[in-house]
Amino acid sequence: MNLSEDVIFEILTRLPVISLIRFKCVCKFWYSLIKNPNFISNHLHNLNNKQNHLHLLISRRGNITNKRILSLSQNDTFDVFINQDFPEYFNDKFGHIRLIGPCNGIVCLCGYPDNIVLWNPSIRDYKILPQSQIQRLVGSTIRGSDFGLGFDSKKNDYKVIQILFCLTIDRVFVYQVEIYSLNTNSWRKYKGVVPSKIKYGNTSWSMVYKNEIFCWLGQDVDNHEVILSFNMSEEIFQNIKLPSNIEIFGVQEIMRSVWVIVPFKESISLIVYCLKEVEKYYDVWVINNELGVENCWTKLQRIGPISRVERPLGLWKNGELILENSSGQLVIYDPSNQEMKTLGFYGKRGRLEIVVYKESLVSIS
Repeated sequence: MNLSEDVIFEILTRLPVISLIRFKCVCKFWYSLIKNPNFISNHLHNLNNKQNHLHLLISRRGNITNKRILSLSQNDTFDVFINQDFPEYFNDKFGHIRLIGPCNGIVCLCGYPDNIVLWNPSIRDYKILPQSQIQRLVGSTIRGSDFGLGFDSKKNDYKVIQILFCLTIDRVFVYQVEIYSLNTNSWRKYKGVVPSKIKYGNTSWSMVYKNEIFCWLGQDVDNHEVILSFNMSEEIFQNIKLPSNIEIFGVQEIMRSVWVIVPFKESISLIVYCLKEVEKYYDVWVINNELGVENCWTKLQRIGPISRVERPLGLWKNGELILENSSGQLVIYDPSNQEMKTLGFYGKRGRLEIVVYKESLVSIS
């Protein structure tokens, strides 16, 4: 039976990346089709509309070797994981490598300021970003950095945001923001204002990317927790209020609440829990309409109590909670049946990182 090129196109755009990589060897037509930007765009659109094409990308440090290890799930039941080779650039160079993203199947790997790689683990494609040549604040010392990754649909461009924490001569912390464009393969200085400071704590980094907006958990000038967002197309930072009626778990500092933002389906979720409780409850909030509008938050559910767990790392597609337990092990808790599943990954405490990942054919090299 002979199929038309249009039918072949439609069929192939609905297949997983691992199959398409093999199918490039079928014939020259299939090879050129699968490499075509229009095909890649249609394939990405089809997969973005399907929750059953989610994967879990795990970053950890081995307890014995102390080496950084990346593993990618091959199905949504977490029965099969395949270790991913790190881009050679990072081999034995950095003690800790952060995962930023993903965005259209691309993950940003960051070892330190100016040491950044864009990486698509689905097709094992990566690009080492050039170091920024922008002059830093005179007399200041860089004490840290944060990053963002996203897509600008207006310019059809991928961007990386590098936020440098600079300590001035007067011992004042200020931000210097730099933006990398994949289209130009260059950095430029951001001249706008960052309205709040990025917040850190026992939960490590708390960030999320959705719908061309990258978000960090922040703190405004009045020391109120907010979401600091950056629009990749408009290149504007904004503060977004958190739910006004979040319940306080404890009144003492030792019982303080912790807030974490993570992606959930096509929305952004806020997880609130008490850090010091032995048996923890997790309140899950989601944005139910446009980000930033008044009263955009809805409380989805309270999960718990769960014992012998430390911190939430993410949410899976049906609301299952992905956690690091008190032994430094990765687990997933299903609130519908109150069952805990061990995923078989250990890491040094606080060094487990995960991203809920959708594969793609997008190339950045």
